[in-house]
Amino acid sequence: MKKLDLHGLTLDEAFDEFTDFIYEAYINNLPKVEIVTGKSGQIRKEFPYWSENNHQIKSISPSWHGGSFEVKLQKKY
Repeated sequence: MKKLDLHGLTLDEAFDEFTDFIYEAYINNLPKVEIVTGKSGQIRKEFPYWSENNHQIKSISPSWHGGSFEVKLQKKY
């Protein structure tokens, strides 16, 4: 599974990386990806809102260890 790690980025940088990564995964018709946000911090708090507002994302679920999310993508038609 393709993975994006947002550690060490500012909130704005993380959002830009996230949107570019999701777009690329969607264009390549990947079924799911992993986004590493860390277990706490502003990126972790904002991530669900970013996902809710992205039409290319079908669903998100936190990983068992709590430091990342599995993101299921919409199919590209």
